[in-house]
Amino acid sequence: MLRYVEDEPGAARVEQIINLSRMGKCRLIISAVNWGEVSYILTRKFVKDEASGILRSLRALPVSVAPVFATEAEQAGEFKRQYNVPYADAFAGALAVTVEGTLVTTDYDFKTCVSAVAVEFLSAGAGRSKA
Repeated sequence: MLRYVEDEPGAARVEQIINLSRMGKCRLIISAVNWGEVSYILTRKFVKDEASGILRSLRALPVSVAPVFATEAEQAGEFKRQYNVPYADAFAGALAVTVEGTLVTTDYDFKTCVSAVAVEFLSAGAGRSKA
């Protein structure tokens, strides 16, 4: 999501996935923990009003925020133990396993778990078109 917001490498692919979701061809889900991480990073990088506006725009996208309860926290803990990824990342990995989805990321820490979950690593190519 951050690549998309800042039009960094991989943003075009994120935009493509968002459009697929709008057409009902895929479902986008982010863990509440990872949503909080996105929020934190945006509020650190931008002034408050700008960060709030960006978050409002992101909430309008066809992305569901999956709640985190004890079961999800336990799954993330096990995912972290098995694949030695950072704690917040473990929530994304565990969610992808649970929903049998593809984890789209720029984080190569997920190389350790490609046998357990489908991972699409965003390229270091161009951002998205300005058209």
